[in-house]
Amino acid sequence: MKTLLAALCASSLISLAPYARAASSTDLTVTGVITPVACTPSVSNGGKIDIGKVLVKDLNQNSSTQVGFHQLAFAVACNSATLFAINAIDNRAGTSSSPAPAFFGLGMTAADEKVGYFEPAGGSIQADGQAAQLIVSRNNGDTWSSTKRIASDALTSISFISGTTPIAVKNLSMFLYVTTYVAPANGLTLKDDTPMDGSATFEMKYL
Repeated sequence: MKTLLAALCASSLISLAPYARAASSTDLTVTGVITPVACTPSVSNGGKIDIGKVLVKDLNQNSSTQVGFHQLAFAVACNSATLFAINAIDNRAGTSSSPAPAFFGLGMTAADEKVGYFEPAGGSIQADGQAAQLIVSRNNGDTWSSTKRIASDALTSISFISGTTPIAVKNLSMFLYVTTYVAPANGLTLKDDTPMDGSATFEMKYL
């Protein structure tokens, strides 16, 4: 009996050995590019917008209320002509009251309700002194289309007016138009002062 068990074990090991050898190694490849290129974005007024106080009685009950429209200067300065995109990160993700995923949230009420949202858009765009436009990609840069806004769920880049292919830019300037909305009042608990607490980070991504 002991002999039989030994033989069975040996045959099992022999039959499995080729498969073990076939899967005994794999490759790990690490690639990338070290580049001296650097781009610095900036927004006028330190990127700060103060809506001020909004009276509850001035809010629409059944639809969103526009409570702000502000214009800021936005610029990107690179040390050489560079292909880049803006990755706009919603620092209050999940709090936008709009069903559209592109908009940025304004935080939550004390009762855990979505306060509203804001929408940044671009205008008067100049790329190294030439008229340009915003383009957007929702598949990490595989394809691009023209746009007016900077979305929280996509990459935003620059192209000439006549095309939708990203262009290398050294100095970009444009106006940033930020429109702010408060959610319908009938869905908000507004017994006390409720802060609007929107925040976004514009991160440079090199293409």
